[in-house]
Amino acid sequence: MRLVSLCPSITESLVALGLRDELVGVTRYCIHPREALDGLPRVGGTKNPDLPTILAARPDLVFANAEENRRADVLALEAAVPVDVSEPHRVADIPPLLRRFGRLTGREEAAEAWALKIEAALELSSGGPAFTYACLIWKRPWMTVSDETYVADLLLTAGGRNVFGGLARRYPEVTEGELVAAAPDVLLLPDEPYPFREEDARFWRASLPRARVLLVSGDDLCWHGVRTLRGLQAAAEIARAVTAAEA
Repeated sequence: MRLVSLCPSITESLVALGLRDELVGVTRYCIHPREALDGLPRVGGTKNPDLPTILAARPDLVFANAEENRRADVLALEAAVPVDVSEPHRVADIPPLLRRFGRLTGREEAAEAWALKIEAALELSSGGPAFTYACLIWKRPWMTVSDETYVADLLLTAGGRNVFGGLARRYPEVTEGELVAAAPDVLLLPDEPYPFREEDARFWRASLPRARVLLVSGDDLCWHGVRTLRGLQAAAEIARAVTAAEA
């Protein structure tokens, strides 16, 4: 098959299923696994894919994500080639999603193995002692996640309770004052989509002196698919860090 992936986490999963040589196009944001992706054709970004280049690659199937990719681009591609569009919101969505990828590409056995690993890890996730958190994803304006996101569901597996979980929008804007008033046990600052750095951590440690402020991997928290295994581990490590701070 000739495959194009317009979502970094899907690209990583397709490579894990043994489909590296079938990929004829990936985005410039597809960075994992780095060594395997060297030399693959790049077809623009997630929000501005190079549609003529994609079609010229004559793909049998294009993989897209409803959150990462614009609907207009998906519709334009669907007029010419088959497109699979996914949008997982829960950790439990990932095993069936990987099985679907396996069916679509003839990699059922590899997909089943990954799905079983994630199901086993999810079953073993204890939830642990409850802790409250906020997770920022953008700066100027500050933006966070509600409970209607994969990130929040992932952290819930480790006992995380989102102080902004009930907000109506999936990625709401919040003010510094609202975050201070919410007083989370831990504030998470991932390195993507916004690249939070140590200077941001220092700012929030001054504003939230009682909170644990952690710089974390955005890939592990936000990417789904085979990366979910690392995400579950990352969530458990965050929970342990909060518990250690309280001891």
